[in-house]
Amino acid sequence: MEKTKKIVKFKKGFFQDWTEAILWAFVVAMLIRNYTFQNFKIPSGSMEQTLLVGDYLVANKLKYLFNEPQRGEIVTFRNPDDPKYPANCFPIIAPIYWRYEDIKQNNRIVEKGNRFIWYEKKNIVKRIIGMPGDTIYIRDKQIFINDELYITGKEQFLDQRLLPRELSDRRYSFQVEKKGSRDNLGPIEVPDGKYFVLGDNRDYSLDSRYWGFLDRKDITGTPAVIFFSKGDGFLKNFRFNRMFNLIK
Repeated sequence: MEKTKKIVKFKKGFFQDWTEAILWAFVVAMLIRNYTFQNFKIPSGSMEQTLLVGDYLVANKLKYLFNEPQRGEIVTFRNPDDPKYPANCFPIIAPIYWRYEDIKQNNRIVEKGNRFIWYEKKNIVKRIIGMPGDTIYIRDKQIFINDELYITGKEQFLDQRLLPRELSDRRYSFQVEKKGSRDNLGPIEVPDGKYFVLGDNRDYSLDSRYWGFLDRKDITGTPAVIFFSKGDGFLKNFRFNRMFNLIK
């Protein structure tokens, strides 16, 4: 007579169930954040009046997985002006780094070193002006693409005299080779796989005039909708008229 084998099922413990649930939630959240949608806040006025300081956006990160960016589109991207990795850090597996030095202010340690940190370049927003292969020049703030005047209808020029304080000490990316400046630049040719981007608030925008061409691989998506908007202060500065507006 054959002996029947008894199958023993082991019941998962309470902590194992919770650990697996947390890990799966983390994986799903990272997939959504990295490949579908991401929310972030506009920190500066470089895209006014299209986007205002205090606008909270949802960015569509799926669009450029299947399509190439086009002229006139607003894109989100990793800021080329940010360092590749933070100071006093050793890269482990990007975006994870090991901080090996204490941060001091006035000879006092304000942050302990020797620990793992998570670092990513900031996502910022600009409008695509120049496509790969375009020849661009700027004359008295006007943009010319392949010898034709290009107007988006969204640009504004507010500064008639000096550069804003945050831009006044910046060197222009094309200053030496092309005698570039904020208001007069080029001609320059956009290389393959690169884009020339500007803020709609032209006089107050750190953009391709300052840090050069935007690499295609750094483009992360396009802002889709403003889901919340608030100026400085408390309730009275909620901008209800901007909430749930599509971004163009």
